[in-house]
Amino acid sequence: MRKLVTRIAASAMVIGSVAMFGATGSGASTPHAATTTSAPPFVSGNKWLSVNVDSVMGAGSPGATGVCYVANTYIQGQTVVFRMWGIDNLTGKPLLGDASPASPTKGSNVQSVVIKDLPGVSPNPQMTWNARDGYFTYGWVTSKSTPTGVVPFKVIVTLKPVPATYKMVKVMVNGVSKNKKVINTPAIPAKGYAYAESSLSAGTGGLPSPSQLTINAAA
Repeated sequence: MRKLVTRIAASAMVIGSVAMFGATGSGASTPHAATTTSAPPFVSGNKWLSVNVDSVMGAGSPGATGVCYVANTYIQGQTVVFRMWGIDNLTGKPLLGDASPASPTKGSNVQSVVIKDLPGVSPNPQMTWNARDGYFTYGWVTSKSTPTGVVPFKVIVTLKPVPATYKMVKVMVNGVSKNKKVINTPAIPAKGYAYAESSLSAGTGGLPSPSQLTINAAA
């Protein structure tokens, strides 16, 4: 995630009890971040899927100074809202999830999206599919007890398994033509990808660009 804070227009939206967009606060500024021009998101993946992950500033204190910010630097007390979207590379279709286990989404292809290595968060949280906006989200509500420093989080995206398809063919058995069921396309087991920002292990204690998510101490 590049070190940036970019104002973007967005409609009001709530993830669980976390107010994501429209977090105007009381007008307090965030001294650790400066407004910059927009930068392209960091995208990665493998042969199975392409994954895009970023974070926006949600509700909390001190509040955001605008409607919505893409950011990777936060202050204790602010809410980090993770977002993930992408493409199933085998089909070219967008990554889609289910609204709930009891409410499957037509064409959904994502089994789970899990965030790992958030300090003080256990068990590892799952991101929730937001059908209206077309991505998965999770709001991490930080506090003054949240450790400060770099958070080298990982996002594990797992595609649903794809069952095999079959077709009927004519075969000769002892001179008699019979129908036989054969595999048309083989089954594909669940496939995943672990998104992690570049150079988590620099070996020197340094963190090259792009930087990791950082939590700063509250004033």
